[in-house]
Amino acid sequence: MITCEVNYASKNKKGEWVCGDSIKIKRNEEKCVVSVSDGLGSGVKANILSTLTSIMATTMVFNNVPIEEVFKSIISTLPTCKVRKISYSTLATCLIDYKSKKCTIFEYEFPLIFYFKGEKLIKLPRIEKIVSNKKLYICEINLNVGDSIFLMTDGISQAGMGSDKYPFGFGIENIIFELKNLVKNKISHKNIVNHMIKLAEKLDKYSKGDDALIAALNIRKKRILTIMVGPPEDKNKDKLVVKKLINSPGKKIICGGTTGQIVERITGKKIDIDVRSISKISPPIGYMEGIDLVTEGIITLTQVFRYYENQTDELGIGAKKLIEFFEKADVINFLVGRSINPAHQNPLFTHDISLKFRLIHDISKILEKKGKIINLEYF
Repeated sequence: MITCEVNYASKNKKGEWVCGDSIKIKRNEEKCVVSVSDGLGSGVKANILSTLTSIMATTMVFNNVPIEEVFKSIISTLPTCKVRKISYSTLATCLIDYKSKKCTIFEYEFPLIFYFKGEKLIKLPRIEKIVSNKKLYICEINLNVGDSIFLMTDGISQAGMGSDKYPFGFGIENIIFELKNLVKNKISHKNIVNHMIKLAEKLDKYSKGDDALIAALNIRKKRILTIMVGPPEDKNKDKLVVKKLINSPGKKIICGGTTGQIVERITGKKIDIDVRSISKISPPIGYMEGIDLVTEGIITLTQVFRYYENQTDELGIGAKKLIEFFEKADVINFLVGRSINPAHQNPLFTHDISLKFRLIHDISKILEKKGKIINLEYF
């Protein structure tokens, strides 16, 4: 199964507190919708209008609203500049369907979209449609692992405008040259968007320039992580949960000493403890055949939570490795045992909610905000 990794970067117009260009991303295990909007002008007003546009488009397309209705709603909601007779914001929305491996792109007066099939730049097969007397362009492309889509506002192409070297701005041809070189040299998409924004900032150094935003959509294989935390409330379900862990695709983690003992008993395999990983702040990690990592439970999860909440940078090796797995995963499945260890009760939590449950809940919410798909199963 494929997934869409989205990286983006932006810059504000000199003297402005916010960027007038906006991006909105919404996803689940079946699809991903990304909208980028370029607000007319700059500053707070442009930011409000572009944010409204990107949120409306992403939410409606994600919820399968017909595209004509989406743009009728946007066009009727947004004002038009009375002087220049143009919309106050432009828009590009990409709908990526993982099952069909198709991407549908909707454009409304949007400046720059580039599609790379591997290292080759491909011209998009755009079809014009008239919606509420406005031109809307739609194209559908088949996706494969390694494909990329770049969405850019005109702050990139117009960067350096008025300078001796680029009197009319950096321009589309220079952007294409830059992108081709970066993609050919297999530069990460995160570094590509940062490079392009830094380049625009450099070109605009001696002028106010414009807001700029670039988003890179990278099609790659989906990374799945399954983590078993704690023993089931009913011991008769031990075998069921362990089988779920062992048979799950992708990476697998055991979190908790008792949990590890259950997996050992059911599988007949032994956990090898890495004695070199013992430290003053956390217990050691371990490894088992077919399992990518074995960690201690509550101490490790607490360190992970505190790290994500910017409360500490002091981490044991178990917490460090767990965070590395979380960061790389697209989908994270938690298999959570309901059996409560009395030693882990916190009197501050009422209704007999264990510290373990609270940590998993809070970590899950943090990971969701980072764009991860989280599945929680309790046993």
